Amino acid sequence: AGFFWWQGDKDRYNAAHASRYEQNLVQFIKQLRKDFDAPKAKFVVATLGQTKKDADGTLGQIINAMFNVADSSKYPENKGKVATFYSNPVSKGGSSSGHYSKHAETYMNVGEGMGAAMAELLTAK
Repeated sequence: AGFFWWQGDKDRYNAAHASRYEQNLVQFIKQLRKDFDAPKAKFVVATLGQTKKDADGTLGQIINAMFNVADSSKYPENKGKVATFYSNPVSKGGSSSGHYSKHAETYMNVGEGMGAAMAELLTAK
């Protein structure tokens, strides 16, 4: 029925990767749907927990890309099919490169948030 994606930390260390993150994520979503013969599959992306919406630099490029892929004015083909879960408010500290200081609650919170976003996509009319 859908895919979950919570990745992007290593891309922040490379300006070229960060600058292409949005383009690559859009293509990745299309390719997954093609590879799994699931053209209507839903897709939920979670932002990196350490990154706030107003971030700059490569972290800002990545978080903006994560929100942009769910923006139907920018990607009409994703309307009702792609959602972004903002994980910063539920992160309990640390960063993704440090596995959120091994706070299991961060992983539970993000999983629940992504699950809720997926349920909303699946039940939306």
